Amino acid sequence: SGPPPAQTGRTPAVRGVASGMPADPQTAQGRASEEVDGYTSGSTSESQEDAQARFKVGDANLILEIMCGVTVALALVPEAVAFALSAGLSPAVGLHSAWIIALFTAILGGRPAMICGATGALCVLVGDLVQERGIEYMFIAVIMMGMIEILLGLLRVGSLVKLIPAPVMIGFCNGLALVIFLAQFNNFKDPDKKQIEAMDMEQSGRRLKSYEAFTNGKPWLSGAEAIWAGVITAVAFAVCMLLPKLTKRVPSALVAIAVGTLIEWALVRKVGSKTPTVFDIAQLKGSFPTIAWLDKEYTMPPLNLHTFQAALPLAMQMAAVGLLESMMTLNLIDELTSTTGNTTREAIGQGVANIVCGIMGGMGGCAMIGQSMINIGSGARTRVSSATAGIVLLLIVMVAWKAINYIPVSALVGVMFNVVFHTFEWRSVKLMLLAAMPSQVRDACLSDLRSRQKIRRVDALVILAVTIVTVFTDLATAVGVGMAISCVMFVFDTATKISVATRSGVDPTTGEEVKYYDVHGVLFFGSCSQFLRLFDEKNDPDDVRLVFDSGYIADYSAIEALNKLGERYGAYGKRVKLQQLKPGCGRLVENASGLLVKELDVAVESEEVLPAVREHLHVENWMEDNDHGQSFRREDSERSKNSRNSRGESVHETTPMNSRQNV
Repeated sequence: SGPPPAQTGRTPAVRGVASGMPADPQTAQGRASEEVDGYTSGSTSESQEDAQARFKVGDANLILEIMCGVTVALALVPEAVAFALSAGLSPAVGLHSAWIIALFTAILGGRPAMICGATGALCVLVGDLVQERGIEYMFIAVIMMGMIEILLGLLRVGSLVKLIPAPVMIGFCNGLALVIFLAQFNNFKDPDKKQIEAMDMEQSGRRLKSYEAFTNGKPWLSGAEAIWAGVITAVAFAVCMLLPKLTKRVPSALVAIAVGTLIEWALVRKVGSKTPTVFDIAQLKGSFPTIAWLDKEYTMPPLNLHTFQAALPLAMQMAAVGLLESMMTLNLIDELTSTTGNTTREAIGQGVANIVCGIMGGMGGCAMIGQSMINIGSGARTRVSSATAGIVLLLIVMVAWKAINYIPVSALVGVMFNVVFHTFEWRSVKLMLLAAMPSQVRDACLSDLRSRQKIRRVDALVILAVTIVTVFTDLATAVGVGMAISCVMFVFDTATKISVATRSGVDPTTGEEVKYYDVHGVLFFGSCSQFLRLFDEKNDPDDVRLVFDSGYIADYSAIEALNKLGERYGAYGKRVKLQQLKPGCGRLVENASGLLVKELDVAVESEEVLPAVREHLHVENWMEDNDHGQSFRREDSERSKNSRNSRGESVHETTPMNSRQNV
């Protein structure tokens, strides 16, 4: 598909800001620019030579975008067919789903040049419902999936994908790869024409359950047929792995299928043997999809509460997994292209695409990481490439459907093994092994560099847990389990990090003795118990002040903990004041001031009452206090360039406006 476009000419724009504006300020000031599919264009009083050059660059970019779209469309064909067969569906369902999703998300989505289609992440979910209720319920679930995605997009939930920990994402990829890998062994079963219909009905619900291929009792291929199927699979996988090292101008998956088909019909059939083809599994017919309710092939269920209840669990899982993979892909493309996609628009666009896909009898879809990387790596940056991919894929389905029927299923299995290889995070195996090793073993057996590549054991546990749960349940449940483990461990770790440092002083206005507790860490529901154990209510002076310059009050549990602390000091006739609250926790305490116990003298002060030098020395320098066993930092000889004022704002001493009196 050619190298990436040159850096000159029209360049991408981010959120309407033209990054490719001319260097001349006068020319830039007189140019009215607008963003069209990620590129800037404008009309000014430019010279004829400049206009001709600009249009030449535009034509070159347009040709490049179209060529990238054609390349991606050719690569989409084998994967769409393979995903459909892996889910126990007809290849037509996968192909029609692929072009519908690709075309509609290209037009309505929020990430130019991102490729969407029928994916393995979704096809692993549809089996149970198809087995129990029939394929018609899957169409209903896909429509409901689109509605849920639109709702989540309007709620701006897409941005929450940034909160997913890296171990959860790694486990997600590993589990998906294992499920797809093990599911391919179903394609080495004997597709007896007398049993095919029953097998489809029984296997479609469990095709992508990893253990089903080894427990369903169906006969395996045997003899020469099994040997040739293994040979074709190995050759197709080798082509997918090795061809990109020689050239990336042609899709390796397409070449692998062509080579596998050539072996099947030019060699295997000539020696009197054969392997299963797409025609043997599910014959493809080249016809434009019709509305599922108007297709005589399907008996659509009534649109009532019972139907919606049956399809809702699958719809929720598909929406969660689809948006998760799409937002991961969108963020990756943002990093590669130094641009910013619109997560809200992408969620809504995918929702509309899936609604149309379900109405037309499709299996739904989401973003495809592999195909998107092909498109971006080839130089595509606009919606033209992704829209072209959808249109060309439709033409292939309508014109070349007969050729697809001749493809041996073993070649598709080789392509899927290539998808598995690139989906699995192989480095995670090393990370988990290093995390499991005792430190003595790492130091004795590994080099110094490798021994320092260890992650926390809890992170390794999350990766392993998400992977295993994915294999035995589903992707949505696995991500939920991983998030739960990560959140619990984060709460536990954060709860143990809260501490206080004590120091005594004299109030310059009253002359009374004051004891200061400098809080470090977050005061929230998990750290309240430890926080309350850090104070000496009986021996402290009457005036106690909590300084939150390095602390944060997070929630209502923290307010209750402060109430308990106030009650304890109130029992001895003492008072507590809160100082240097950050803007967020200051508002929290102010809004909850009516909940603070009235019998306590708990004053919230927003201004610092300590002298500037004293506060500065305390923040920057600590030393060991033998009386209370608290941790202090030692005095440093150099003064920090920056200090903080009473509201926690950064104050630079070299700025004339920021004098010491403001600290």
